[in-house]
Amino acid sequence: MSIPVINIKLDTRQLDKIAAGLNKNTDQVLGILAFKVETEAKKIVRVDTGALRNSIHTEHIRELSWMVADGVEYGAYVEFPGRKRKWAGAPFMVPSAEKVGHELNSGALWRRLFE
Repeated sequence: MSIPVINIKLDTRQLDKIAAGLNKNTDQVLGILAFKVETEAKKIVRVDTGALRNSIHTEHIRELSWMVADGVEYGAYVEFPGRKRKWAGAPFMVPSAEKVGHELNSGALWRRLFE
């Protein structure tokens, strides 16, 4: 009695394509989200002179590393509560990151990068 032989050939071309672009696509998604955080922060930050709002910016530090920051020395006092600053405790970065952060796990954002 002979044993049947089954040959299976797995076509991994599509998986290879996805794997090859994974870091690039992940970096793109992070960049999209970082700019969304910047936009949201500029919408909700309290404005006196506009210097704080105008200083909010996004930087691409390196692959898979993005930073959204403000460029004024008093930005941290506005973001975090304190006793001596009139706007202390009017956060804008943390709420913006929380609002946009849920999109990181959104299939819609990733899907278009792999189509």
